[in-house]
Amino acid sequence: MAAEFLSEVVRLAEQRGLISDEHFSVDGTLLQAWASHKSFRPQDGPPAGGSSGPHNAQPDFKGQKRSNDTRASTSDLEARLFRKGNTGAHLSFMGHVLMEHRSGLVRAARVSQADGYGEHKTALAMLGELPGRRRRTLAADKA
Repeated sequence: MAAEFLSEVVRLAEQRGLISDEHFSVDGTLLQAWASHKSFRPQDGPPAGGSSGPHNAQPDFKGQKRSNDTRASTSDLEARLFRKGNTGAHLSFMGHVLMEHRSGLVRAARVSQADGYGEHKTALAMLGELPGRRRRTLAADKA
């Protein structure tokens, strides 16, 4: 439903000559997954942090290296442990938005895995899916 709404808004703006098909900006944001650190367990073997004690007890991750290569969330398999800037790591996804410069209208939006490379790939994919074959410029912040 949201995609249909966005398509209709873009179509109406195009009809009225309110948008350009040459200059775009892309930006991304970290979307926290609905999964807890407790669900981030080793892919092979028993759960980490000792399971003796109450069922909902806080696991002890001290001294343990947690990485997407060796662990996965049991409640959201596509979520990845990711941190952006000087913040803590969370199970996350990346949200991406492609905007037209003149009007600031959102032309495309996507969600990808938080892997550090998704922002570049997704931006180029969204730009490539726009109609027409004109030369385009794309502005983005440093990843």
